[in-house]
Amino acid sequence: MDARWTAARPAPDIGDNPRFAASPAAVRRAARAARRARRTHKDHPKGGARNRPVGGDRDASALTLRLTRWVGRDVVAVTFVANIVAYLGALALLDQTRAVHTAQTEDWRVVAVVLLVSFQALWLHWLQRQAFGTLCASLVLWFGALLIGGADPLLLQPGVLLAVFSYAAQRPGRWRGAAVVVLVVATAVVLLADEALYPTPGGPGWRTPAMVVTVVLNAVGVVAVPALLGAWYAQLRDRAERIAALAHEIAGREAHRTADAVAATRRTLAQELHDTSSAHLAAILTLSTAAEASTTAGGGPDPRLITQIRDEGERLYQGFERMVSRMRQDDRTVAETHQPGQATGQHTIAQVPDLTAEHQRVADVPVTLRHDPDLTEIDQRLGPLRSHTAYRVVQEALSNTRKHAPGTGVTVVLEDDGTSLLLRVENESSPVPGASIPGGAVTGPHNLSLGYGIEGMRDRLAAVGGSLRTGPRHGGGWAVQALLPHPPHRTGTTDG
Repeated sequence: MDARWTAARPAPDIGDNPRFAASPAAVRRAARAARRARRTHKDHPKGGARNRPVGGDRDASALTLRLTRWVGRDVVAVTFVANIVAYLGALALLDQTRAVHTAQTEDWRVVAVVLLVSFQALWLHWLQRQAFGTLCASLVLWFGALLIGGADPLLLQPGVLLAVFSYAAQRPGRWRGAAVVVLVVATAVVLLADEALYPTPGGPGWRTPAMVVTVVLNAVGVVAVPALLGAWYAQLRDRAERIAALAHEIAGREAHRTADAVAATRRTLAQELHDTSSAHLAAILTLSTAAEASTTAGGGPDPRLITQIRDEGERLYQGFERMVSRMRQDDRTVAETHQPGQATGQHTIAQVPDLTAEHQRVADVPVTLRHDPDLTEIDQRLGPLRSHTAYRVVQEALSNTRKHAPGTGVTVVLEDDGTSLLLRVENESSPVPGASIPGGAVTGPHNLSLGYGIEGMRDRLAAVGGSLRTGPRHGGGWAVQALLPHPPHRTGTTDG
């Protein structure tokens, strides 16, 4: 196989997408190379910028991707800084606004809380592998920080929110809801204990219903809201994965259908080429050999042989013309060319007498044709497709008789009982020794058998629900029997 189809080639700007990055270092190198290329890029000599991004949308999207990649790669470091900044920032905000709060600002408490929130951020290192364990550890450390430093500066901790969100996004099922409910209750109990340890100046007290409701709402906002967001994100992710899987499956089925259609088209083309050209080419080669032999014997060219060669060439050309016209008519990619029903150049069983007359003239042997009922009525019963199939079967059987059993008489019988057509083509024993076996070589310098005749007949019949039997006769010779059922629903233009 060509290496161009096996070697992986990255698409332009594929390094900007973190999903396709081989490694962070490779991504950084690609980004630096892209920035250098943009800085050293020169304008086109005819004016205007060449390959320069239009507007700031591309730069903004690239910045967003780089920021997202950096946050996803360094989530522990980012959360470590965010936890400490959120806690210290909340303390500073409470002091500057002189709001009533329960924050404990002793030095040892501040240090202890900073250590606890730092350890909570470090636990996020196991977030992907142990989401539930990381969530439990994060809440325990957060509860400890609440009981030491007060609830007011620690209600919003980025690391805790991320742990709850990630657990809800990664662990679907019934246990997720139960775990979230338990965690909300535990958080409410800790917040209520914090209010009991450090009562708010002028507050209603931790025993009052108003304080209980406030604590429960805080617990719901801190734990349940990120859990709901994580569950919503999980649904979106699962839906996207199902859509991607469905698209992949549809693409695979479409590829299989395309391959089957191509294979069917090739088989049909092979059948048409074989049926159109095989018999005439065999006749031309045989007649050419006979003409060459007569010339070598000392006599002049036989005008009768030359006329026969010319006639066979004309029939071959006409067959190719009919095949090309039919393929052109059946092409659905060309507007107003495909029409149902009888195709241009398509044969019918009513033309079988012409086949038998041609075989009798070319092979110089007697041919007997019997049919019941009339061929026109049989053609109407079969419809265009099955009628054409019957014609091709008779044509191929006569061609095989002429090639493999020259000089023998042929009998063609067509019997239609109203539900199916029984078609028989039988020949007598060949007077030429060794030439009565179908598929063998004929007398001449070439092997004129392509080996596709019987297989092609069987394929044609199978396509319309028919069957084929071939074999030697009891009294000598060979017989071809084909059964074609009538179409289930016959109309004036189609055959069902």
